[in-house]
Amino acid sequence: MDDLAAATPRWGSEGRDRKAMAILQTLFSQRGKQLANGVWVDVGCGSGGIAGAISPHVKQIIGIDPEQWHSWDSLAEERPNLSFLTASFDGSRLPLPEETADVVICNQVYEHVAHPAKLIRNIHRVLKPSGICYFAGPNLLWPVEPHVHWPFVHWLPRRTAHGFMRALGSERADALDAYSASHWVLMHWFDCAGLSASNLLRARAAAGLRAGGHSWLALLAKAVPDSVYKLLSPLAPGFVFLLAKAEDRGGDAKPGQHQPRALGGK
Repeated sequence: MDDLAAATPRWGSEGRDRKAMAILQTLFSQRGKQLANGVWVDVGCGSGGIAGAISPHVKQIIGIDPEQWHSWDSLAEERPNLSFLTASFDGSRLPLPEETADVVICNQVYEHVAHPAKLIRNIHRVLKPSGICYFAGPNLLWPVEPHVHWPFVHWLPRRTAHGFMRALGSERADALDAYSASHWVLMHWFDCAGLSASNLLRARAAAGLRAGGHSWLALLAKAVPDSVYKLLSPLAPGFVFLLAKAEDRGGDAKPGQHQPRALGGK
């Protein structure tokens, strides 16, 4: 195999269009459709499925991933406003100039990078002063690990978890390679990076149900008060936040500070 990543992610590509529309509608519900006229950046875009599905609805979108994917060339040829960059977003060098993006999408990415605090700081740097970020990912405190669908293994030291899964006959032990964080650790990273965070669970739930053709369930999801979603967020399966630059907020999280690891460490 060459140095290009496979055309399809190992976690699958099913429902990418639906997820993309849910993200798009969630952001439009918060800031209006004028967002479509800006520059969008999809951080950790993988095979580019979500960026490709969003591209017909926005002026420009850039997908960034540390691996180059086979599907990028065909997607970019079909959509002149879509381009891709091969780069890491959690290092010291930004793949884009500062204050480039009107919208950043960071969807199910933070748990896969080596330095999530740096990732969040770089999101702050590439956002324009009025820019926003859709930030979603798993919750460490949810008892089922979302990538291997095993309970509690992400709370164990990683070597112990791998050995435990193999001993019980699992062929997915090597897929346990993500490190999620708790609500409070994420909020700390946002604060240190100079970003304010608003809970988007209510808007995302409604948009996802609409995108899946369940309009009446979407209305039900919207009927639940935001205060309920905010209360339940620290224990929810995953997080969805709207990030924006906070005024008069300084300071950066130190590289690696409060690195999210399994509860028992390595």
